[in-house]
Amino acid sequence: MGVLTARDLVAQEAGGRFYGDRILRCESRGALPNVCPADVGEGVRILRELRGAECEEGETWGVVDTGVWVKGGCRADFLIGHGGSDAGRDAVRLVRCESRGSRWQHCPADTSAGLELVRQLSKNPCIYGQNWGADVRGVWVSGGCRAEFRMKADVQAAAKQPDGLIVRCDSKDKRPRHCPADTRHGVRLHKQLSRAACVQGRSWGFDGNGIWVENGCRAEFEIGFRSQSDG
Repeated sequence: MGVLTARDLVAQEAGGRFYGDRILRCESRGALPNVCPADVGEGVRILRELRGAECEEGETWGVVDTGVWVKGGCRADFLIGHGGSDAGRDAVRLVRCESRGSRWQHCPADTSAGLELVRQLSKNPCIYGQNWGADVRGVWVSGGCRAEFRMKADVQAAAKQPDGLIVRCDSKDKRPRHCPADTRHGVRLHKQLSRAACVQGRSWGFDGNGIWVENGCRAEFEIGFRSQSDG
């Protein structure tokens, strides 16, 4: 993953700007990186990419002790203080779980606040619900799936909006993605962000542990909308 170097930090632009107490807009213009000062002690999550921007955690945005950094054209609004990345503190932890010889394997982990696949290590694809998943004791893999999973400190990857709780979930490069969320009271599509169509049951859905997206669907979802679960 890409990180800021000392040279990058010297070359940084002036910071970002806050909208309210929690939403920070941080923008990288041209080739220069930008570090936006913020209190990241309680975590940072990307809330929305600005038009025309592609932001990938660890590649074009991340967290340092003094705030949020962006580079490579990443321009986005970040939610401050809702878990997620936090400059390497305990709020984000990785667990590696490997299915050797296609055997089922269970790896103990704290999944109380949610868990997501962050790095596939195997040639065999790791598909949520087929050859990997999570339970109250940890993460399981099978069928040759080998990957690193991120345990989150805060299951709510969202901000309070007037219409409810909004969770963003992105399938990048058409890869499947599972985003932990409290789906007990239903989920509906709030805003499609991708050119690829987000169709419930085909490219997005939800289960008891969160929301899943695939085939390039990138969208914001409203949590707490009562509908029939597809999980």
